[in-house]
Amino acid sequence: MFVWLIEYRCEGLTVKKKLAAGTAAACALLGGAIVAAGPAGAHADDGLIQYGEPDPLWVMPDLKDQILSRAEQEVEVDVEQMPLTFKVVAPNHEPVYNLQNWVVCGESPAPGSKLSAKTKSVTLQVERPGAEHCGA
Repeated sequence: MFVWLIEYRCEGLTVKKKLAAGTAAACALLGGAIVAAGPAGAHADDGLIQYGEPDPLWVMPDLKDQILSRAEQEVEVDVEQMPLTFKVVAPNHEPVYNLQNWVVCGESPAPGSKLSAKTKSVTLQVERPGAEHCGA
């Protein structure tokens, strides 16, 4: 009888070990599924989807008779800090050092024309305040 109790207890332990192992495996599987699901609202294929933004369009402001520094700032604000190169053309190709000492008298692209992300540069013709000729 003593042998039968030992076998039963050993068998019971085996059954308990199998039950414990099965429970642990199920918990691990469930835990892994929760972690793999990620935050609520995430989709498994989000990494594969590429949302294309349309090219935003901006309108070139009318800069005539504005001080050069203010004109450049206005364009930058209008295009939301899109990287642009400003080309400044002064009469007789004078160097333009102080943007406060020049007034815009012409621009390219023309006022009212559409600018897009493909627009890389803006050309501004300038003259000294009160001058009569624009560019050279």
